[in-house]
Amino acid sequence: MVPNRPVIPLGLLFLTLLASPLVLVRSPSLSGHSLATPGERVAAELPPAIESAPYDWVRRYPLIAHALGGIGGHNGTNSLEGLEHAYNSGHRVFETDIIPASDGQLVLRHDWGGGTYKVLGQRPPNGGHEPLTPAQFKALKIWGKYTPMTFKDLAAFLSDHPDALVVTDTKEPDPVKAADIFREIVEEAREVNPQVLRQLIPQLYKPDNYEAVNGVFPFRQYIYTLYMNEDSTRQVVDFASGKGIRVVVMDEEHYSPELVGALKAKGIDSYINTLNDVNTIQAYRKAGVKGVMTDFVEPGDLTGKPKTAAPGASSQAAAADSSKR
Repeated sequence: MVPNRPVIPLGLLFLTLLASPLVLVRSPSLSGHSLATPGERVAAELPPAIESAPYDWVRRYPLIAHALGGIGGHNGTNSLEGLEHAYNSGHRVFETDIIPASDGQLVLRHDWGGGTYKVLGQRPPNGGHEPLTPAQFKALKIWGKYTPMTFKDLAAFLSDHPDALVVTDTKEPDPVKAADIFREIVEEAREVNPQVLRQLIPQLYKPDNYEAVNGVFPFRQYIYTLYMNEDSTRQVVDFASGKGIRVVVMDEEHYSPELVGALKAKGIDSYINTLNDVNTIQAYRKAGVKGVMTDFVEPGDLTGKPKTAAPGASSQAAAADSSKR
C-alpha cells in the first residue's frame, strides 16, 4: 500500500514555485524578454542615436554637413561619397535635400530643374524639368563618378551608423504637401529600420509646418529655418520657443546680433548656412552663433586659432551658390 502523501495547498505550491530562482530565470514575463517582439528586442539592443536627449548634439557638433558634405571640390551633391567622406572626417550631423521621383519614391536631390543638372555635372535626359524615375536617377552619376542616393539608401546608412543624424530639407512650406512628403519619409524609413526615425530632424519653414509634420509622426526635435521666412524677430522667437524648438537656422541676410540674442535668451541656439571659411565661422561663433552648415569645413578645421573676421563677411565663392540652396 502506498502511504498517504501530504496534500500541499495550491496557494502554497504557487508561492514556492514563484520563489524558485530557476523559475525566475525562465519566467518570460519576469525576465523582461517574452513580452517584447523580436523587432523591439533588436531595437532595444541598438546603440542609442546621439539625439537620445533631444538637441544634445548641439553642444557637441557646431558643424552640419550641407547636402551630405562636399566631395572633390563639388558642393550640393547629396552623394554617397560625400556622405562617407564627411562621416569619416568626423561629421555626425548632416543636411540633405529630399524630393519625390516620378513615382513618388524619395531621392536626395535639390530639384529637377536644369540648373541643378549643371551643378551636378549632368546632362538632363528629358530636358531637365520633369522628375526622373528612381532607376533613371540612380543611373545618372554625379560629375561622372559620384553615386546618387535615394532616401532608402540614406536610411540604410543611418541604420548602420546610429550615431549620425540627418536634417531634412524638403523645401516644401505648404503644410499639406509637407505632410505628404513626411508620410513617405516615415513609410520608407520604417521599411528599412524604424530606428532611423529617431535620427531625423525635420526642418520647418513656416509656423503651420509644425502641426502638419508632427501630425504625421511626433519627431523628438525640429529645426526652424528662415531662408523662406520673412517673420519678425519676435514672431520667430515666439514660434520656436512656443513649440520647444531649440535650433533656428538663418542665412547671413537674416543674421543680426539682436535675433541671435533674443533666441539665446529663450534657450534657442542659432546656426548659419552655408559657410566654408573657417575665420568667418569662428567669428560668428564668437559673436554667439552656435554653429553653421558647411560644404567643406571639417571638424578638425575648427581646432586652430582663427584670424579676426567680422560677422557678415562673405564666405568663399563656393559657398555663395550653396547658401541659397
